[in-house]
Amino acid sequence: MNLSTLSGWAELSGLPKFTTTLFPFFLGAVLAWADGYAFNWKVLAISLLAVFLLTDFCFVLNACSVYSDLKQKGIVFGHVEKTSTLHSTAVSGRFNAFEKGRISVKQAVTGAYLCVLAALPLAVLLQFFLSPGPLTLPLGLLGIFIAYSYSRGLRFSYHGLGEIALTAGVGWLTVFSGYYLQTHQVSWLPTVVALPWVIDVFKLKLTREIPDFECDRLINRRNLAIRLGKTATTSLYLPLTVCSWLAFIPIPFLGVPYIGLTLLAIPMFFTARSLISIQTFRKSLIKNKENEVGVKDAFRGMILIPVALIGIFVIKIIL
Repeated sequence: MNLSTLSGWAELSGLPKFTTTLFPFFLGAVLAWADGYAFNWKVLAISLLAVFLLTDFCFVLNACSVYSDLKQKGIVFGHVEKTSTLHSTAVSGRFNAFEKGRISVKQAVTGAYLCVLAALPLAVLLQFFLSPGPLTLPLGLLGIFIAYSYSRGLRFSYHGLGEIALTAGVGWLTVFSGYYLQTHQVSWLPTVVALPWVIDVFKLKLTREIPDFECDRLINRRNLAIRLGKTATTSLYLPLTVCSWLAFIPIPFLGVPYIGLTLLAIPMFFTARSLISIQTFRKSLIKNKENEVGVKDAFRGMILIPVALIGIFVIKIIL
């Protein structure tokens, strides 16, 4: 594999998005530490690498699926007349690596499966040599199943189940697994702490489907945004934002220092700002600057939830 192929792979992977799995997984581990369990750095390092590989597997395989479907529909990438109704990230910038010949779809798919093959020995190592608990391998296999079925196999994202699968995998499974591998225990605690994050993951997934609406409809990707329509989908943003904020209520009752709770103001600020932009967007239901800003702020607000929670429980550990 040459440097051009590697750069194409990195572009398809969308490395900044890896924060959506690595941060919440680390949150689960920190939560275990704050709950009084000894911190196993060896388990954390190996499991984080496995999470990284499975995230890459999911993102690249999904990109290959969407690109192949668009090509089958006769889309000529970069041709203004053919792509003007499609969101730029879904057509031009997202697939530049394919269009410029830095990497082929076959190479990308092969690389995605190699990520799974590399992750499996790590799961076996964790299960049978580091003994973090009997659910270690099943949790890993569940992660592989969700990552694969999102765009291949059962194709959850094409049948209105992609949002649920992503919420379960990225939202809940990451935090729960991070906690379990450190404690070897099944507990309600990671689920309660992860709830604001879970709700926001679902909300952001719906939000990001609006700019890709025409693209998804063209390839018959019947996600919830397509099924509900733009108006109904955007109307969910406010109640989901409020539910995410309300899900912070149990946090003060978990023995955390009140000074740490001030960190929650950071994700709430960005989600509030995105809420204003999205509400403005609803009036016209067309792609505009307010919506682009709203999606960016929504992502910042979402990813800052596990970051703020990590900070809160680190403060608890210190104090």
